[in-house]
Amino acid sequence: MTFDVDKTIKFWAEGAIYDLETGKSLLESKRYPYALFFGHLALEKILKAFAVKATAEHAPFTHSLTFLASKTGIDIPESILDKLAEYTEFHLESRYPDEKKDFYQKCTEEFACKKFAEIEEVYQWLIQRLEISS
Repeated sequence: MTFDVDKTIKFWAEGAIYDLETGKSLLESKRYPYALFFGHLALEKILKAFAVKATAEHAPFTHSLTFLASKTGIDIPESILDKLAEYTEFHLESRYPDEKKDFYQKCTEEFACKKFAEIEEVYQWLIQRLEISS
């Protein structure tokens, strides 16, 4: 079976849209740590779409947004790379909270809404640069 690059890009891009919408729903229902987790997933999947497009290979098995960004073949500004590094923590901290649950305590409505809005901005910046064949 041959690897279908366009189909795989579409798979990751559609998953990213779904996860961003799920994150918005979680934000509205005040499930803040999980809203940020799904925001991270949306970025992870759109970056995986870029990686597939750039390499014509399967996306790397990683949750590191900065590592995935390095595989995209596009010039990503340092300011966005810094945000991606921060958002990678949302994946780890929401799934594997320490016994004090510091991340959960940090995820106030104000914090989560601000960070999710930033995630959406980064997502839009990326999506504007991804050209997908239909």
